[in-house]
Amino acid sequence: MPEDTLTKAEEQAPALEKKQEHHEDQTTISEYLESLLVTVILALFGTSFIVQAFKIPSASMEGTLLIGDHLLVNKFIFGGTGAWYEKLLPYRQLERGDIIVFKYPYAIISICEAGYRPAR
Repeated sequence: MPEDTLTKAEEQAPALEKKQEHHEDQTTISEYLESLLVTVILALFGTSFIVQAFKIPSASMEGTLLIGDHLLVNKFIFGGTGAWYEKLLPYRQLERGDIIVFKYPYAIISICEAGYRPAR
């Protein structure tokens, strides 16, 4: 009788090993997907609210920055004043020499392309 149970256990061992290997492969794939998803979410959050990359398109700041230079802009440093979150975030006042990035006025481009030229 003990020989029969030993034989049955030996027969079931390869099947259990295959199931376990298949389960490990699925776990590894799901861990990679979870890690990738978390990375993408953090990257999107970071570029939307914390820091953003810019490239200098023109010579307007040539004394300080050259055409083609790359900047990482901290979106938190210059915030509103008097708000409740001012104590939590690292806000500070503008100082001489600070570089400030503005959104490019695309509406002006479309008006100029339509043929309207502002008076000078």
